Amino acid sequence: MAAYELERLGHQIDIMEGSPRIGGRIWTHHFGDGPGAPYGELGAMRIPGDHEYVLHYVHAMGLGDRLCKFVTIFEEHNALLNIHGTVFRIQDAATQALQTRYRELFLDVRYSENTRLFAAWLKLIVDAIGSGELRECLEQDLSSHLMNKLEGLNLQPFFSPQGKTIDLHTFIKAHPDFREQCSEALNLFLGDILVETSHDLLQLQGGMDQLTNNLAKAVKGPIKCNQEVVALRVLEDGVEVSWIEAGRLHTRHCDYVLCTIPFSVMRKMELSGFDDDKLSAIYNIVYWPATKVLFHCARPFWQQDGIFGGASFSDEGIRQIYYPSIKDNSSQESVLMASYTIGNDAAYLGKMAEQDRNLYVQNALSKLHPEIRTPGMLLDMTTIAWGNHKWSAGGCSLSWNHQPYQEIARPQKTLFFAGEHCSKFPAWLQGSIESALQAVHNIIIHKPVTDQTTRSPLAPLGKPKTSLSLKTAI
Repeated sequence: MAAYELERLGHQIDIMEGSPRIGGRIWTHHFGDGPGAPYGELGAMRIPGDHEYVLHYVHAMGLGDRLCKFVTIFEEHNALLNIHGTVFRIQDAATQALQTRYRELFLDVRYSENTRLFAAWLKLIVDAIGSGELRECLEQDLSSHLMNKLEGLNLQPFFSPQGKTIDLHTFIKAHPDFREQCSEALNLFLGDILVETSHDLLQLQGGMDQLTNNLAKAVKGPIKCNQEVVALRVLEDGVEVSWIEAGRLHTRHCDYVLCTIPFSVMRKMELSGFDDDKLSAIYNIVYWPATKVLFHCARPFWQQDGIFGGASFSDEGIRQIYYPSIKDNSSQESVLMASYTIGNDAAYLGKMAEQDRNLYVQNALSKLHPEIRTPGMLLDMTTIAWGNHKWSAGGCSLSWNHQPYQEIARPQKTLFFAGEHCSKFPAWLQGSIESALQAVHNIIIHKPVTDQTTRSPLAPLGKPKTSLSLKTAI
């Protein structure tokens, strides 16, 4: 993104990519060749409807007609819950699953039925989307003060008919002080939960990699893979970059460098010329692991249960199971996201060898969908443990590690930084793009050019009035 905009403003750019592929944590896996091959998302898979930067570039890259609805967790009421070995439909959760899983909560007669039911739904939502650490935060907050807070509110307007679900979005909008009374980690994560359970999520039919592929085609400068950067040296007159390619060490001098390497990877490199505060940010930022497993199935067997998208939930370690909500190939084959985990759940799966992980997920999934064991049903599978991945060493950065993103993004002379970790939208494409545009803006104003009108790249950038002769490596 930054290369695309810098070129439009007259920069000469080179993109140095350490891995054999472009896209970073956008990674669409295609099971087969050709435009109709079934696919699944190992990385980014959805776009919130109010993430305007992402949508701007989706349209700029000619992909607007590929946008369609992403059916998310708790939207498909026929989806399933595996609670302590018993399988329920989401639409039956209020009467069966919640009282089974949170039995002690429902036995606490100090609180009204609505308070207990609302708290149980809140716990289920955090169970399904959050990590073990966040589940513990919610448990502590509920037992210490949040149950009393809920007891003092009229919760009835926030239950759906027959109390099948709760409208968490409307509740938080009506009672913003509820989040403020949560622990910091839970408060911030509730923001993500509200996004992940919203009804205006979008996806790209054909795969999210269309965005990065089209951007790569739009960039005129060279994009070179297999160039593993091992050192960054900030100098008075630029930045020295060292990398390994084909087993040989190379070094070059650049006027400007924009580093989009996650800090979890960057802190393993040789770094010189950095101030102490910047080094502290690089070495102390926290990343969460994330693990995904995709199953290529002979047919979408879940549809016979009335499931046409959304997600199921299992407490047996695989957490979220996402069903495709669009059909993008002519055959009956389909791809199921058999497991999506974050935090300690992801770390547990990530420690397994891939074959063992796939078998573990298959066994857990069969409790919800025994059809997966039908001979010939499972055609292929693939998996990614982002916490162990050489080029990311984490699924996303955490927004509650007490480091302001402005400090994380702060440049070192002519070495600039971008990525989801450098933004107020960690874990989202919106954050990556926002930080890239801000870095472009900072590079442009760092060296004023005669007759060059400085403009913010936070709005679509137009043609530059003059050409710049700066050499920038990204």
